[in-house]
Amino acid sequence: MTYTLLSLSKILGPTMVPQRTAPDVSRLALDEPATAAMTDFTRECPVTVSPDRHIGEALQDMMRAGVRALLVLDEGRALGLITSDDIQGERPIVFLQSPACVQDRCEHHEVRVADIMTPVEQLPVLDLRIVQSACVGDLVETFKTSDHTHLVVTETQHNGAHRARGLISRSWLERQLGTARDAVSSKWA
Repeated sequence: MTYTLLSLSKILGPTMVPQRTAPDVSRLALDEPATAAMTDFTRECPVTVSPDRHIGEALQDMMRAGVRALLVLDEGRALGLITSDDIQGERPIVFLQSPACVQDRCEHHEVRVADIMTPVEQLPVLDLRIVQSACVGDLVETFKTSDHTHLVVTETQHNGAHRARGLISRSWLERQLGTARDAVSSKWA
């Protein structure tokens, strides 16, 4: 096979980088497959953050990416999840008042993702097989019984290990269903 030399050029000014866009999905119906409401990590890379990142920077990352949650990764392993609600809510204040901070006299700008994230062991998880056999209405019922903003979808590997396969967002589901918050959640009812 013969290969061709490609012509190189120079950029003459600032260059834009494409932003992550929301999938172009029409409104969901309650009887559609639940997988239609899942961000599938085999098709779309998760938006991630390091556990050492400051929470203010993590919030900026969320705004740039157009998401409300970041998967916390360290060396390719999921450690937890942090949401915009975590950052903007009471968690930073609770951490600053904790014994770990009172001794060291922490300040808000020093709070890191690892300090307030929800550890992977405490995340609400759905198995991929359950999601594949469920419908959107089942997700609505699941969200109604909890105050969780996101559900992590996992897949069991052949060796028994779990892999984060996707994420289901309550607010994205609400927008796609065209419903008010109280229609998907008992939290605001």
